[in-house]
Amino acid sequence: MAHTILALASRKAQDTGKSWFDEARQVETVTIEELIDDFEFLDDWEDRYRYIIELGDKLDEMPAGLKTEENRVQGCISNVWLVIDVQPGDPPVINFVADSDSQIVRGLVAILLMLCSGRTGKGIISLDIESVFDRLELRKHLSRSRSNGFYSMVKRIRKLAEEHAQ
Repeated sequence: MAHTILALASRKAQDTGKSWFDEARQVETVTIEELIDDFEFLDDWEDRYRYIIELGDKLDEMPAGLKTEENRVQGCISNVWLVIDVQPGDPPVINFVADSDSQIVRGLVAILLMLCSGRTGKGIISLDIESVFDRLELRKHLSRSRSNGFYSMVKRIRKLAEEHAQ
């Protein structure tokens, strides 16, 4: 079903020359240093939590037809859906669209998309996301269940990237 919806959305978007994923490009990609600088600019964790939530608020809502069990990330207490789009090329470039029913998790999803979308499979696999997580001090300030959910999302992204790495 998800593939059918993507195909229809892609066909419909051919008129504009953009795919559904182009239209749903949810966040700007950033470097790790840019993301860390943004976090360090904020003085306290209350401001950082608000920033994480604001990042999540910027995500376009994923179409209901893509919120399927097949696209759901296992291991997250909140519902998280993740869909991959592989752009042809040599090597192919991977983009993700994701959504969650939790504000803070949606913000964490946005952070992952900022770091991972627009990269090759090998580029995603080589990212030390755990180190970024630590440098942002997220491990210290998120509950154990949210941290576990974050790592479930990372695991799923890496698995999808490995399937398309060249």
